[in-house]
Amino acid sequence: MRIAHVTDVYLPRLGGVELQVRDLAARQSSAGHAPFVVTATPGPLQDQDPIPLVRMGAPGFGPYRAVRDDDLCRVLRAGRAQVVHAHVSAFSPLAWSAARLAGVHGVPTVVSVHSMWHDVVPAMRWYARRRGAASWPVAWAAVSTAAADAVRDALDGTPVAVLPNGIDPESWLSPPVERDGPPTVVSVMRMVRRKRPQPLLRALFAVHHAHPGRFRAVLVGDGPLLPRLQAEVKEAGMTAGVRLTGALPRRDIRELLAGADLYVAPAHRESFGIAALEARCAGLPVVARRGSGVADFVEHGVDGWLVGSDAELISTVSGLLASPELLADVARHNRAVVPRMKWDTALAAAEARYADAARLQDALVQV
Repeated sequence: MRIAHVTDVYLPRLGGVELQVRDLAARQSSAGHAPFVVTATPGPLQDQDPIPLVRMGAPGFGPYRAVRDDDLCRVLRAGRAQVVHAHVSAFSPLAWSAARLAGVHGVPTVVSVHSMWHDVVPAMRWYARRRGAASWPVAWAAVSTAAADAVRDALDGTPVAVLPNGIDPESWLSPPVERDGPPTVVSVMRMVRRKRPQPLLRALFAVHHAHPGRFRAVLVGDGPLLPRLQAEVKEAGMTAGVRLTGALPRRDIRELLAGADLYVAPAHRESFGIAALEARCAGLPVVARRGSGVADFVEHGVDGWLVGSDAELISTVSGLLASPELLADVARHNRAVVPRMKWDTALAAAEARYADAARLQDALVQV
């Protein structure tokens, strides 16, 4: 099957959508399909990626560049796309255009929403109604139950399935590491406002002031807020207890997780939480916000803990640091029980949505 993955954001830009689209295409290629990627993200003159790639658009703001409908249709025809898989967040002009054009031109089309629309439902509903998106002959999906609920609301009740991100759990599980010193708390994220690194940092400061020397923390990731966060750590005199590493390759993140004791995901609008899932696969207990996509793979009190506020996050982390035997029990469970969010699950869900999209097109032909 020739699958066109259309995404505004893609490598070399780093983020959850970019890496998931690349990995999904690679897995589909290994399964015998012929995927290719269409993106508006600029890149090197010669891409080394083995997945066929078309970069489109005139220069614009960041990865978002203007693409004419005729040019996009030409690329999809040239690629002989049998399925179009459009990956959208909120502002995703290229992917939205691909969904609209492919669906109305008879190509089975799936739209995957990778972000939480809860805070922008009125704006997304206005845009969807203006475009008539709920009536497009496409199969809608989102990466988690929480994300799907908001998309369904914005589309006035249109069915929205869950098409989760994929992961190779075994690749994240390392042999237990001998620990020396206090417990290590870890978080991995892009240092941007919606991921809430600043509230997490201040929560860690609060825990430290209540229990000085009881733990150390490592925050991994790059982004525009990183310099400000580094300054806050220095001003608070916490350089010995809180380390901001910047971006790290996956290999180094695996090593870090193998020697850590607890993972914290502070974003309350986390659509999926791939970094939290990687930590869960590495055996770490996870503390995350209730109502986020993390709840699809973290059961409260089993794989970790779901909290409703920053204050509850502080009290939960403080309590866990005082109860190492409870942390160890959940860690043993997480190392022994593989989460269901595997690549086999994600690939099967994608193919099921492709089949749904094909049935929508068949129904139009029969009318």
